[in-house]
Amino acid sequence: MSRDSYDEQLDRLTGVLAIMSRDAAAAIRGASAALLSVDRVAAETVVRSDAVLNAMRDDVHAAIPQLVVRLQPVAGDLRLLLCALRIAADLERMGDLAVHIAKVVLMRHPVTVVPEPAVQVMTAMADAAARIADKTSIVLATRDQLDAMQLGLDDDEVDAAQARLLEMLVSGWPYGVESAIDLALVGRYYERYADHAVNVARQVVYLVTGTIRL
Repeated sequence: MSRDSYDEQLDRLTGVLAIMSRDAAAAIRGASAALLSVDRVAAETVVRSDAVLNAMRDDVHAAIPQLVVRLQPVAGDLRLLLCALRIAADLERMGDLAVHIAKVVLMRHPVTVVPEPAVQVMTAMADAAARIADKTSIVLATRDQLDAMQLGLDDDEVDAAQARLLEMLVSGWPYGVESAIDLALVGRYYERYADHAVNVARQVVYLVTGTIRL
């Protein structure tokens, strides 16, 4: 494989990651719309679309060993390939977590998963997750270290919202144990989604600097 061809393959790899990031952002938005609007169609769309993210993750994981074997990469290229493996795994997992939220909606439909007292905190969590997803896409495109490090602060918003949710659930929640379990799970899914987005940002910092600073 010539160097030009190799560079083309690397460009294709980064392009796939960009598409995965956009799809993961779309998935959490769709899952949140389904959750807050009791939208069965939106939930089903999130579940169906997950296969595309899975396939792209598999493509990335299959391509990288071939690139390593066919042309001995220099240090910077090796770092890119390593980061690509990790980033693809995190983005695919973000899609899975959006699917988990959508499946809770489908399981309870047509009953809402989010009773009125929890709407505000769940909306805050959903909005924060969507912002983090958008910033992840930007960081992957620009490789800006400052933007990448900012994601850690955005993640704190999700953690704070989850803490408020859990406090609400253990303080005489009037909608029963089943409802409390559903909301606790959904809160956990959002929290883990944000954590995986932060992991992507960590990999971008590592790619640029060779060190983890986040």
